[in-house]
Amino acid sequence: MKFSTRTRYGLRFLLRLAQQSDTSLVQLGQVAQEENISSGYLEQIVRALKPLGILYAVRGSGGGYRLARPATQINLEEVFARLESEISPVSCLSGGKHCHRQDACISRHFWHELDEHVRSFLRARTLQDILDSEKDD
Repeated sequence: MKFSTRTRYGLRFLLRLAQQSDTSLVQLGQVAQEENISSGYLEQIVRALKPLGILYAVRGSGGGYRLARPATQINLEEVFARLESEISPVSCLSGGKHCHRQDACISRHFWHELDEHVRSFLRARTLQDILDSEKDD
């Protein structure tokens, strides 16, 4: 399973915000430069993340972004599901799509189980978990 650059860059952006104090704002251009990400691409990622309600934004001079919720309350499943078009390993498990072979497919249970493991793993992890694991290394 391979996740897109959109998800990888989005995660890097969110982790950067999670490293800041609760009140300080981070400018998008600064993150883009430090993380070597196109600022235009990062803006698209931010627009995709906004509906999750995890970003607080201030416009204008001195503006920027910070997390709207604590990093301990932002699980990776919600982030990955928002940034990826689909996180299921096979298309027949996603978005109500049904395969014409669904009832006869001997591998469907396997794919469903794998999908559940991935989602469960992501659901059980938060931004803070990633930051904490980096401290342990």
